[in-house]
Amino acid sequence: MASSLILASGSSARRALLEASGVAHRCHPVALDEERVRLACQARGETLRETALVLAEEKARLACAQLPAGTLVIGADQILDLDGEAFAKPTSLSEVRTQLERLRGKTHILQTAVVLMRDGRRVWHEVAAPRLTMRAFSDAFLDAYIAQEGDALFSCVGAYRLEGLGVQLFAVLDGAHDAVLGLPRLGLMEALRQEGVLLP
Repeated sequence: MASSLILASGSSARRALLEASGVAHRCHPVALDEERVRLACQARGETLRETALVLAEEKARLACAQLPAGTLVIGADQILDLDGEAFAKPTSLSEVRTQLERLRGKTHILQTAVVLMRDGRRVWHEVAAPRLTMRAFSDAFLDAYIAQEGDALFSCVGAYRLEGLGVQLFAVLDGAHDAVLGLPRLGLMEALRQEGVLLP
């Protein structure tokens, strides 16, 4: 039964978390116009927490439409929330620097949504909200960090990978580490047991 579990994401971090948890799955990334969805959520007055959940659902729904009936799909999304402002993935090294300078010395939230969906119907969801406080790192550290991480930062909201050198940016992390990486697992594991994918 586990072979029919699909992760509607190309995220290497989410894939690694599932693999480390012993959860058999296949990846089926989808092409969602995330900016369009974000703008629609903003127009409806939805919070960033609600927006992350909508994005996760839309990814799962797209995958469901492309897969055989009955397939169980995991959809996930994450939004960096700095006092109600969303940060997108940086597209240039100058944008990396700007984002990190704005986050330096401050606390932000990672609105981390995950859903399970079958046949276009949500069967379970969770939104975790770990809080991360960046230390007041020096400009010299920032220069060295950007030089070492380089283009890898373009795939990271907030321009950091906590599983790598990015951990040195932080002073405090309040929340589950796997939620920071994009997939809160404990609730998901229980939902997979309820769905018969994992042994109870």
